[in-house]
Amino acid sequence: MMERNFTDAYIRSLKPRSARYEEFRDGGFGIRVTPKGLKTWLYRYKINGQRHFITIGHYPAMSLSEAKKRFIDLSDMRHGEVNPKEHIEEQKQKDQSTVKNLVLNWYTNYIEKHRAQPLQVWQHIKGDIIPLLGNKKLEHLKTREITQALDKIVGRGSPVHANKVLSTLKQAFNYAVSRGEMLLNPAMTIRARDIGGIEKPRERYLTLDEIKTLWQFLDSEEHGTSFQIRAALKIILLTGVRTGEIRVAKWSEFDFENSLWTIPAENTKTNIVMRIHLTEMTKKVLRELKAHSDSEYVITGADDQSILSDRAMPRAVIRIQS
Repeated sequence: MMERNFTDAYIRSLKPRSARYEEFRDGGFGIRVTPKGLKTWLYRYKINGQRHFITIGHYPAMSLSEAKKRFIDLSDMRHGEVNPKEHIEEQKQKDQSTVKNLVLNWYTNYIEKHRAQPLQVWQHIKGDIIPLLGNKKLEHLKTREITQALDKIVGRGSPVHANKVLSTLKQAFNYAVSRGEMLLNPAMTIRARDIGGIEKPRERYLTLDEIKTLWQFLDSEEHGTSFQIRAALKIILLTGVRTGEIRVAKWSEFDFENSLWTIPAENTKTNIVMRIHLTEMTKKVLRELKAHSDSEYVITGADDQSILSDRAMPRAVIRIQS
């Protein structure tokens, strides 16, 4: 019996049966009908003797003419020695390869695991990179688009911040290059001096009177700052360490007998082991902390066991400044 060509009238006439069935025409163009009456356009082809199926769309949402056009495109790929299924999967991955997806993956898989202080990177991602570049496809991203985004940050009066965002972008794109998601880093040739300008060092030391006032403030409980955070800020004053270095510090790093704190390389900004001399006042603050917790961490979160949130101390400093 000669097969009828697909027409709208014929497709509409196909009725559900007790089991799913399919009809194909020359070249592998076909339609599947389920017992519930769902009709799906298909493309069937073989590669190395193995049969493959691709779902083209659903009828009537996709008309016969639209499905036929898509079938021809897929068939042309197959005749051009391209596996249509692999091509579709590659295209899908490219569609997902945006700046937003990259920086979120980089932050989750690398920054959170390896940075003692990931908060600033997250602020760059959430506040600047995603709003300005998030929808850009990695394979099409141009250096000019990055500089235009950074210029917008400079334009709102934040040239130093623009340079920091540039640094974050360079690191994220290097990550993408190392994983084969990009061939080249489109931000690598951008110089900070051409965006936010050369930054002047900003060193500000507290005067002795300011230190006394701050210490008295930290001794007070009236401002609602926890004992743990007040103690951590005292240690920062006494030793000059960064907030991230005390936040992730463990008791195993401290040698009270020899008055020494050894900070492992993975917890320092320079990735170099640091050794800090402990004064008697510093050891006094540490012993007070030790008496309040049995955690492995010197500074702990609300449950007295887990590591303190990286947002906790910056928020406390803001409260103090206000």
